Amino acid sequence: MLSPWLETFIDKTIQMLQNDVLKKKIQLLILEPFLQYIIELVFPYVVIVCAIFGIMLLMIVIILGLLVFRLNGGAVAAASAAAGATAVAPLMAAGGA
Repeated sequence: MLSPWLETFIDKTIQMLQNDVLKKKIQLLILEPFLQYIIELVFPYVVIVCAIFGIMLLMIVIILGLLVFRLNGGAVAAASAAAGATAVAPLMAAGGA
């Protein structure tokens, strides 16, 4: 399907890329600078996303803690009111207060 000259070009390119010296040059001169440039561009956004995630996680923990303590506090207040009502009921029946 490919023309013969294109197949030979692809074969020669593959043979050239098998060379370790050429691989090292491509890595040092093309890939590493490109990756370093991309990391320099993306790093501030990664820091911002991590900070926002940390703040959200902290807020979730605080809200959950407030909800748990409010529910426990409400349960304690309701229990003490119920205990007070049961303690006052016999006195009222006896003609106390």
